[in-house]
Amino acid sequence: MSARRLPLTARRHGSLIGVVALCSLLIGACTPAPPPPPDGQPPEPSIAPQPRDAPGDARAGGTLRVGVAQEPGSIDPRFVVDPDAERIVGQLFDPLVRLDEDGRVVPAAAESWEVLDGGSRLRFHLRAATFHDGEPVTAGAFQRSFDRIADGTASPRSFLSYLLEPIAGSDAAETSGAPLAGLEVEDDRTLVISLEEPMPGYLVTLAHPTLVPLPEVASTDPQRFAEQPVGNGPFAMNEPREPGSFLRLTSFPDHHAPPLLDEVVVQIYVDDPGRQQQWDDLTSGLLQVGELLPEQRSDAAATFGMSSDGYRGPGLLTGESSTTYLYGFDTTTAPYDDPQVRRALSLAIDRDRLADDVMQGTRRAADSLVPPPIPGSQEAACEHCRHDPMEARSLFAAAETDVTSVTLTHVRGASHAAIAQSMAADIEAALGISVDLQARDLEPFVRAVRAGEVPLFWLGWEASEPDPGSYLFPLFHSSQIGQDNVSGYRDSDVDRLLETARSAPTAAIATPFHQGAERRILEDAPVLPLLWHRHAVLVTSDVRDLYWSPLGRVDLSVVWLADRS
Repeated sequence: MSARRLPLTARRHGSLIGVVALCSLLIGACTPAPPPPPDGQPPEPSIAPQPRDAPGDARAGGTLRVGVAQEPGSIDPRFVVDPDAERIVGQLFDPLVRLDEDGRVVPAAAESWEVLDGGSRLRFHLRAATFHDGEPVTAGAFQRSFDRIADGTASPRSFLSYLLEPIAGSDAAETSGAPLAGLEVEDDRTLVISLEEPMPGYLVTLAHPTLVPLPEVASTDPQRFAEQPVGNGPFAMNEPREPGSFLRLTSFPDHHAPPLLDEVVVQIYVDDPGRQQQWDDLTSGLLQVGELLPEQRSDAAATFGMSSDGYRGPGLLTGESSTTYLYGFDTTTAPYDDPQVRRALSLAIDRDRLADDVMQGTRRAADSLVPPPIPGSQEAACEHCRHDPMEARSLFAAAETDVTSVTLTHVRGASHAAIAQSMAADIEAALGISVDLQARDLEPFVRAVRAGEVPLFWLGWEASEPDPGSYLFPLFHSSQIGQDNVSGYRDSDVDRLLETARSAPTAAIATPFHQGAERRILEDAPVLPLLWHRHAVLVTSDVRDLYWSPLGRVDLSVVWLADRS
């Protein structure tokens, strides 16, 4: 299992937004209704739910144009670090398995598999397939890829090695560059993966878009491969990328499930900070998919309507994503070693104002650690994640602390600063203490958090797999202190619950253990859940069967184009 760290760590088990996250065997995505319109405004038009069209109704051909606001980073799967690049790689390559829209594991490069020895070993049987250059896709191609990602001595180093940590021999790969001992190529089309301990849910980790096979050219000519990756997915790159301009992905007809589209053009808007050009192209029909700024959402909803469920086009997609925005405490340092102080600070904060006013509706007030779209989540699990200044004062007084000021430390950025300023005003009003704000550049911020120099700090987590364990194990299991457990939180009961969940044969069995651990963690309040992120993706009316998952993934091979209404 895994998680995506955002900037705070170097992407190990999740994304401490401060860097990607763990997994489960199934997902039932929650689909919240669109937010109500502000008082005095007419309701936004809503697009009627569109059932998935039967294959015979879909129209083949055409070009889908997708806008991105920044130059994607590396599209070499070994070195992906940003969501746009990950989505591109997801079209060019097939991992062993994929997750469908319900979070079920389905075949991709592997046509079948077996879970052996209680989840300690996984055997995959590959389908007969080729890379886009005709080279056969073999078990050795997966081994080549995984060994390179896990190699902690290689240069450049991959930030994705956390995904392979459960595989036997990952520690030796990290320290000495040894091949992963847990990979066994039985024959060209059979790969066996042995894990350090039983972990049936690791099957979902292997659906990550970057855990893909690599052709020989990735080793013999890495520069050419970086500019024009040769994959095994439904789309191919028949020309090198054009930095600052576009990437063209062309249908690969020999794929086992060829796309309906002829091509996808990823249009890069690097000189459009206000996204006005992107908006003009969306409204004029030159672009069909784009991500919006908060101030564009109202016009987008009025012009294109709202998505029926927040995740599926056409319309404005505003469903909650897998990202959680928190503040963390150093629980080993007074006064933050006192849960009463931590809960008092939580009760002082007006999360609704943060979500609706400060972040202009692009976030939702959080009342638990695991966001609603993640199966096994439990809303309102946090008793102190509400605005109650009177109770906050009472708890703070009961703690009998002599603290007269606190400091909120965050990464530089307008959004971070605005959130911190709102929190400071709430805390000062509720508790009668002064609040200082400290903004730091990313690298010094990370060093300070890891060194224990900042006791109250911004923290974020982005799940790359749909499972509560992606949030709870890395951030709160005591074995992760010194890694992603930057609060120093330690509780033996929580450890046992998380360990039981991790070894459970199914997500359904794991869920009550995850939920019990989450409630216990929230009671102790080593972190303050503040906000859940929302998508802000616009899909025009001619696009069919586009699903933007809570994890930010999209399968463009099933998308097709109708007449624009």
